[in-house]
Amino acid sequence: MKKYNPHKYNILLFLPVFCCLLSGCVKDHDRGPSKKINDGRTVLVYLGTDSFFSGEVEEKIYTLMENWDKDVNGNLLVYADPGKAREPFLAHIYYHKRLGNVVDTIEIYQAENSANPTTLTRVLNRAKEYCPAVSSFGLVVLSHGTGWLPAEMSKPEPRPRSVILDTSTGELNNYMELADFANAIPYKLDFIIFDVCFMGAIEVYYELKDKADYIVASPAEVLVPGFVYSKMIQHMFAPVPDLTAVARDFYEYYDNQTGSFRSATVSVVKTSELEALATVVKDITQKNPLLENLNNIQTFGYGSHKIYFDLEDYLLKLSPENENRITTALNQSIIYKANTPNYYSMGAGLQPIKAFSGFSVYIPQSVYPIANEVYGNLKWAKRIEYSNPF
Repeated sequence: MKKYNPHKYNILLFLPVFCCLLSGCVKDHDRGPSKKINDGRTVLVYLGTDSFFSGEVEEKIYTLMENWDKDVNGNLLVYADPGKAREPFLAHIYYHKRLGNVVDTIEIYQAENSANPTTLTRVLNRAKEYCPAVSSFGLVVLSHGTGWLPAEMSKPEPRPRSVILDTSTGELNNYMELADFANAIPYKLDFIIFDVCFMGAIEVYYELKDKADYIVASPAEVLVPGFVYSKMIQHMFAPVPDLTAVARDFYEYYDNQTGSFRSATVSVVKTSELEALATVVKDITQKNPLLENLNNIQTFGYGSHKIYFDLEDYLLKLSPENENRITTALNQSIIYKANTPNYYSMGAGLQPIKAFSGFSVYIPQSVYPIANEVYGNLKWAKRIEYSNPF
């Protein structure tokens, strides 16, 4: 769930690139040697935007094209589902010796659900087929999201949007759940960057630990325009991806805003260290009873709902005598974290951030019976031997 900021866009700026996309950008006689497939890293930007902010397709693609560096040893691919504007497509952004930076359409698809796991799998496989010599892959995902929340949740519980939302049918029920997203990834990725709300949850990171070496996400809501795409290319295509720089650019952009738009939380996680963290969490949660009062634990929104709690704050209140164990395990898995003094949550406004570990976590509550039940299906819940207390 991303809050729209009407002051961030000038639609006239995006018309040229959108018209270019409609025509395919590069004519047949311009193809050939100029379209170079490099043996460096391939990054796929997956714009699952057939929802409330489909206008971001033009802005993001234009920004990526404008900032492509012809000297980069890598391949930048974009899958976009613009909704009613045009059919979904897969495109390659590269430098053309005569035309300069271009967006070259690889394939155009019939109207489809970008939140369907089979769509994500097909696009990722096509990216690898298109760049066959590449062994290093990154993925950027832009959409609405609510992390791990299950599809079964409905009023009075919060309506989930999970990882990717597609409203092509006019309904809010076309979304990809976390487990389906993980299963849809057909090969190991170097990294995943989530330009999506609420994905910085320990449940999300752990579910994807075997799918990506590093993950960048926000435990709270991500406001539009999201991550700083104008600078991401140089960081993603560095010999060693500089994901800390990606996260820092995001944080610094919002930290320089004012009012409700000074809102950002972000973390970069090394997934190979999550097992050690899980061992600590399991030990503490198994030995300590569930807290009755959750009001003093830092949360990260979803309006008035208390779904996303700070993991470290929760563990320290459960077991303050284990502070060193908790801090050590968190610091080993968190490569970078940053937060503004407050976070914005739609429906609740600005809220203070008094504790920030880089991870959110769900704490079972009687008011969310479906969430409590379905939570046990997550890999994280199984790892810490979660038992529904209600």
